[in-house]
Amino acid sequence: MNGTVAQLAALACHGNAHLKNGGVPSFFPSNSTCKFCDEISFVVFKRSFFGKVKEKEIASTPDDWFEYLTGKNAKSLKLAYSPQSSSATDDRMSAGFVGGGGRWGIEVLLPNDKSEYWVARWQVWNQNAPERRIWRVTYAMVSTGKTPRDGALPIRNVTDALERSLEEIHSFSERNNCGGFTEAFAKALDTLRSGNKHGYHQDISRDGLLSKEAELILDACQSASVFGGMGSWNDMGFDGAEQAEYERVSDQLFCYINNAIVAAVNSA
Repeated sequence: MNGTVAQLAALACHGNAHLKNGGVPSFFPSNSTCKFCDEISFVVFKRSFFGKVKEKEIASTPDDWFEYLTGKNAKSLKLAYSPQSSSATDDRMSAGFVGGGGRWGIEVLLPNDKSEYWVARWQVWNQNAPERRIWRVTYAMVSTGKTPRDGALPIRNVTDALERSLEEIHSFSERNNCGGFTEAFAKALDTLRSGNKHGYHQDISRDGLLSKEAELILDACQSASVFGGMGSWNDMGFDGAEQAEYERVSDQLFCYINNAIVAAVNSA
């Protein structure tokens, strides 16, 4: 998963741990998803006396935001995801860019079946920032509404679908001598089958919040997410029928990874 999605997942998980137990260790700046972030703040939109809409900061750090949500008697946090394009290929091709790959956010579940929706804005403030903390991230509450009915798939079904998709793309990659990509898919399969973790972000969730299966899904998705950056899986090309198969297995895995990340985080 790319860095923006990893941070959303981590915020949802650590926020849920805070709402459940309180007093969890500080999230920022130590969490691995914050490594390149100089600041992470949270704002709401307020209309002034003259009718202008302005941002009002309600939390200057994720830890302050967790406290803010506690004060609102928030029940839990969930990942929210929807495709950005009618074509899975289009979303897959934009996954390596900030804001691409689909619409991601956090749903905050409040009393009386009400929900708030928060989305992120990532901005580079200094290309030469100390410790490479070049990003400043602002999460804004963009809408409210009635909490939708939960239509989540059982976590076992999600795992099975992700594993089948990985088997197909691994077979394709191995057949076409795709080198490091074959190894990446193999690592994801190894995680799901053997429980060995290979992902960079080992602190997306607090210990004990998610089931072992959900934790392994999030780890496997890190290894399997090969769709962003220079020289990514998206830059591959093949001849004839192999190109059509490449498009099929790529779009399929991309969709299953997104669904799996949401299901794993929201299983808490």
